[in-house]
Amino acid sequence: MSVMFVMSVRSGLVTAAGVALLSLLAPAGVLDERAAHAQGKSRAVKEVESKTALAMENFDLLEFETARKQLAEAVVAAKKNRLDRQPALARAYLDLGIVEFAGLKDAEAAREAFAAAVAIDPDIEIGVAYRTPAMAELLREVKKGPTPAAVDDADAGEESAGDGCGAIPGIEHTPVDRGGIGQQQAISARVGDPVKAERVSLFYRAAGAAKYIEVPMRRRSGSCTYVAAIPGTAMHGSAIHYYVAAVAGGQTVASKGPRTSPNIIELGAGEGDGAAAGEAASSSVERGRPAARGGKKHVFISLAVGTGGGYVSGTTEVVGSEVDCCVALSPVHFFPEIGYYFTRRLSLSAAFRMGFALGANVAGHATAAPSGLLRLRFALSEGGEGFMLSVAGGGGIIRNTVKVEEAASGMNTDTTASGPFIGGAGLGYLKALSGATHLVAELNALAAFPGGIEELGPCPGSGCVRPNFGVEVDFNFGVLFAF
Repeated sequence: MSVMFVMSVRSGLVTAAGVALLSLLAPAGVLDERAAHAQGKSRAVKEVESKTALAMENFDLLEFETARKQLAEAVVAAKKNRLDRQPALARAYLDLGIVEFAGLKDAEAAREAFAAAVAIDPDIEIGVAYRTPAMAELLREVKKGPTPAAVDDADAGEESAGDGCGAIPGIEHTPVDRGGIGQQQAISARVGDPVKAERVSLFYRAAGAAKYIEVPMRRRSGSCTYVAAIPGTAMHGSAIHYYVAAVAGGQTVASKGPRTSPNIIELGAGEGDGAAAGEAASSSVERGRPAARGGKKHVFISLAVGTGGGYVSGTTEVVGSEVDCCVALSPVHFFPEIGYYFTRRLSLSAAFRMGFALGANVAGHATAAPSGLLRLRFALSEGGEGFMLSVAGGGGIIRNTVKVEEAASGMNTDTTASGPFIGGAGLGYLKALSGATHLVAELNALAAFPGGIEELGPCPGSGCVRPNFGVEVDFNFGVLFAF
């Protein structure tokens, strides 16, 4: 009896020790996992907060497009890290609304952003530094109740109660989360009759782009389903953002993945089922808005031709006659250019100005006038089109034709050379045509001065240049291609 009692006690002690050991080890693993998850979440929150702060710094510098892009990146980062209910995401949405309202003058986009912020934090308020009466009133309206654009999001993911279109309360759509690089991506959605949509559209943009491209969706015969496709030419980069919206009376009445919080397709080689897009969807893409209205272009090439004239001084190149009249012509020049857009408004380019001394008739006169310029341009409008200002600097020769006094008929027009240091400024106008093509017209003033240089080239000789001071006013007209 005593032996059995001792064995029972020992067995109980062993079991208790095992349970205690497991109870110590298991929570340690769980705690490590939870700690790693918390650290990752903390890093994600800091990333969102950092992007938001940087965006508002750009807003303060009046770089509204840049601020909107950075806030959109903050929202995407939050969604990828599942920070759907975090105050950091609410603040990003609120600041996006501020940028849309005060910077880009888009009240509807601001309303959507405010609604997304209020859905996370109903008590959120605009800071004193950015608050205006009109903006504060818009936020109050959003807090009072749902806006028309929010009709769909609460119930869009639910299955319809019946088979008819009347049983669908909004838009039903299963988000596409992965796609193939270069592969057309089909998008479909079911839209209920209660929405009373006049049209349904797919909106997409590349990750980092500011504006969406709209593609009308076609309704399948006898069905509630609308179809369209994102073309393969747009499926490049790391991700595509998209949403589906129903429009009536010029207003968005239902949406799935609104533009302030779009669906995200992550792109990878050979992934997705984009090739399955139907013929009807392809035709819808063809009817979509041109890419020129969509994402930001980075590189541009301009081809222009121009004419000009201005103030010249010194002596003519061949006859050596003193310039009596201060105004002379530079009849024709070509002006090719290649540049890079840092933002939609700011660009840096390298231009080559090749002038031709047409009209000069003295024997041995120079025929060409090459020069090169670095140009910095700034557009006055947020979208980059319209009027723009420029400054330029470089080197080369500008030649003008000048009448020579007391010369024989047919030998009475010589050239002057100005340079070799050139600087100036200009006013231009850019107008989009279609796709990547734009018309460009510019009026540029260039000052060319010797800077202490008396001779260039082999002097004396046919290639000798004795530069003088001059001021040239050019008018250029051409075509610009943005990529």
